Amino acid sequence: MVFTTMKVYVTSPQFRRFLPDWITVIVLIVLFFNVTEVAQPFIRQFSISDPSISHPFATQERVTDNQLYVLSLFVPSITIILLSLVKKADKSNNSLANTTNNSFIERVHLIQVSNVGLWFGVCFAAVITDVLKCWIGNPRPDFLARCGPLKGTPENRLVGIEVCTAPLGTMYLLDGMKSTPSGHSSMAFAGLLYLTLWIIGQFKLLHGRKMVGYIIASCTPLVLASYIALSRTQDYRHHFFDVCFGSLLGIGIALVSYTKYFNPLRDEKSNVPIEYA
Repeated sequence: MVFTTMKVYVTSPQFRRFLPDWITVIVLIVLFFNVTEVAQPFIRQFSISDPSISHPFATQERVTDNQLYVLSLFVPSITIILLSLVKKADKSNNSLANTTNNSFIERVHLIQVSNVGLWFGVCFAAVITDVLKCWIGNPRPDFLARCGPLKGTPENRLVGIEVCTAPLGTMYLLDGMKSTPSGHSSMAFAGLLYLTLWIIGQFKLLHGRKMVGYIIASCTPLVLASYIALSRTQDYRHHFFDVCFGSLLGIGIALVSYTKYFNPLRDEKSNVPIEYA
């Protein structure tokens, strides 16, 4: 029964309509890991007497790259799937039910639309953040630890990367010039703010008199996003400006991505994919 229902959905126009979106997501993932992540940044001059880039290199990060991918992308994605399957059907919405006559297909479609918006937002945030990192070329707070300046390097004037011995390796040295904006911050807010907006929209928490506790609970992902962002200053991977810049970038992308696929949160059909409004 489930297999037959899924077959009906996969061959439907509702499913095929979002194939270009998924292709875009795949292209962004390929670009991120194979182009922007390994691109060489602009090499900006620096001073070895600058205290803002003199912090130690943290060998243990509070939130690693892999943990970031899980927390900003896979956790929201799984949460969306589970909540879509267990939440009560909205009897006031018959637009999709009239075309498919199957509530399971309605839920599967909601899962697809919700996830394509999430994946697009996070992947786009990752790529655009890396592009900005390379263009700006701002040294990280731990840059001098990555650089390992040669003995006799002048302390009171600007120098170039040629004075670096790169004790941690060339990869870490070049990555030390990719401080602005923070990728952890942009990806965390792009994914976790999207999840918050999705929960508010699906359960219509801004409609009528909802318990304040529900609204506060829906914002829990933002606490996690804030922790991820601030942890980058504690690990001396980013300056506070980098974190603020990245967070605002992620917030903007999350808002754009969500409104691309769903109706406004105060709309009576805030829980319905925008194509069925």
